[in-house]
Amino acid sequence: MRSRPDPGLAEPVYLEQDLAPAWQQFAACVHHAGRVDFFPARGESTRDAKAVCAGCPVRDECLEFALRLKVAHGVWGGLSERERRTLRRDRHRATSR
Repeated sequence: MRSRPDPGLAEPVYLEQDLAPAWQQFAACVHHAGRVDFFPARGESTRDAKAVCAGCPVRDECLEFALRLKVAHGVWGGLSERERRTLRRDRHRATSR
């Protein structure tokens, strides 16, 4: 028996503005490329990346971008992939009520 797919896990829909989001030019991570690992391997610390995100002026835009496109790797908007999955699931449950 096949289970119904979770609507919160549907494939992302790409929009034209996703190709080169304007907010990226203001992202704090741009200034830390090569010095801070925003894509740590499983089990490695996300602390340094999250510290950069904490002071980023476009943190919210970055997080929403990653959530909408279901980005599976790295720190985006100050959240790890596990934290984004949890947030996406919580938001889906909240809207389903």
